[in-house]
Amino acid sequence: MKLIIAFIIATLPIYALAGFLYSWGTTVVKQDITESAQSQSSNYILALEDSLKRFSLMQYEMFSDTFLVELINTTETIEAYRQIELILNIRARLFSIKNSSGLIKDVRIFMPRLNIEISALSGYGSLALDKVVSDKLKSPFQLIYYQQKLLMVAYPLDQSSTESPEMIVEIEISQEALNKELVDSIKRNYSGAIVLNISNQLQLGEIIKPVQQEWIDQRQLVNKHSDIPEEMKMNGESFLIIHSKAQAYSITLDHYILKDQIFKKVNKNIQWFWLFFIITFGVIGLYLTFINRTIHRPFVKIMRAFKRVEEGNLELNIRHEKNDEFQYLYDRFNSMLLNIHSLIEQVYKQKIFLQNAELKQLQSQINPHFLYNCLFSITRMIKMDKSEQAIQFAEQLAQYFQFITKNSQDMVTLENEVIHARNYAVLQLARFSDRISIDFSEVPDEIKNFKVPRLILQPLIENAFIHGLEDKLHSGVLRVFFELNADMISITVEDNGEEGAEHLEKMNVLLSDKQPDQEVTAILNVHRRLQYKYGEISGLTVTMSKLGGIKVNMNIQKEDENNV
Repeated sequence: MKLIIAFIIATLPIYALAGFLYSWGTTVVKQDITESAQSQSSNYILALEDSLKRFSLMQYEMFSDTFLVELINTTETIEAYRQIELILNIRARLFSIKNSSGLIKDVRIFMPRLNIEISALSGYGSLALDKVVSDKLKSPFQLIYYQQKLLMVAYPLDQSSTESPEMIVEIEISQEALNKELVDSIKRNYSGAIVLNISNQLQLGEIIKPVQQEWIDQRQLVNKHSDIPEEMKMNGESFLIIHSKAQAYSITLDHYILKDQIFKKVNKNIQWFWLFFIITFGVIGLYLTFINRTIHRPFVKIMRAFKRVEEGNLELNIRHEKNDEFQYLYDRFNSMLLNIHSLIEQVYKQKIFLQNAELKQLQSQINPHFLYNCLFSITRMIKMDKSEQAIQFAEQLAQYFQFITKNSQDMVTLENEVIHARNYAVLQLARFSDRISIDFSEVPDEIKNFKVPRLILQPLIENAFIHGLEDKLHSGVLRVFFELNADMISITVEDNGEEGAEHLEKMNVLLSDKQPDQEVTAILNVHRRLQYKYGEISGLTVTMSKLGGIKVNMNIQKEDENNV
């Protein structure tokens, strides 16, 4: 009994101290969270206001952009190519403004007098009638909500109010990005609702409990928005409401904090905490010592090993002295590294070997019928006393075989590859005489020096001659042309032959087959080499041509290769 009393007397001050700490802790927690929430809301509003001011400054600076001023002042006398150049430069400027902030969805310039609209996203176009209306021009450099869009519209303020502005810079704010930034910046586990009100026209944020939506909407209508935090009860729950505002842009922010959530951790049973602390203190100390020796240290060792592997070190071997699960794990880790190292070498060597082997195979496949026909054509020219033509034809044939048998370079410029392919087509014309005409476009200057694998175009032309134009008695057509966009080069070879849908299906099956042991034809060789070099998006696609024959598109992605 005395021991019990002594224990109670000894522990009574601890309980009294726990009660005091509880009361003091709730006050401190409430104060800290209130100040933290106020700071969060104020910082967010200030940051948002700074962003909007920066947007307004960029709008103002846009009015003095040299390209825009030149376009407006010289549009009636300017050359077409210069106008296009000015528009592209203006769009680039708009795109840089858009990329300056994740809140900006699009930046547009309207020029009513010129009937021109330029957008960072959609580019250049004619100005729609509903883009420039008086309702949008009432509040320049301010946030407005118009036709479900959050906008900042600006125009030169020195113009007469009766005149239509020569230029209007419009920034569209992404409501989704603004809402996400708001919630990410303000929301905490004690948040009940976050409401951002813009000019009483648009409300963003998040309502944690949908039943509170109607109450909050009504309160937003009558609230005068004091800067002082206030406490209110709603549907039986107590809220601490933090207010912030940006007066210059008519923006208000209300953060509804659930008071019960603030004290959730503080409301834990202090007695059980101390009892658990006393009993478990010693046990935890012993347990942690055991865990550190048996699990933590070996685990840290293998984690460091993984980090070294991530850095590219595969020459690694870790050891564990004890005969337990970690020893097995270490052994498997070492075996895994050996297998990975071996597989990497095998796959790399196999891929390089396959590419080289397929290229050498293609180079070695000299078509005897083609050679015979060329020699026969030379003989015929000599007999017909066309010595000059025969000499020229022989030189072209020599250049052809010199190109396909040259092994020193795997990569050539696109210009040289096209010259070789055109040379091959000219040699074939000697056979077909007037039966076939060739329309061979010039290589665009921008890609003449672009590096490509050798012998990627001639096999496509050869395929067109053999399978499409061979049996064409007259009016045969072979077209080769080039298309260029931002990240892709497209080379098209099409004919008006009589291959038909059956040959088209065979070629598509050939290109789609992923079997490694498949017979490598010239077309498949070209397709694989393009994908090896430039990625899966590159390669060959085959469709029916409007000319009536087969159309083969060669697509080369530019971003993986330097355009010298």
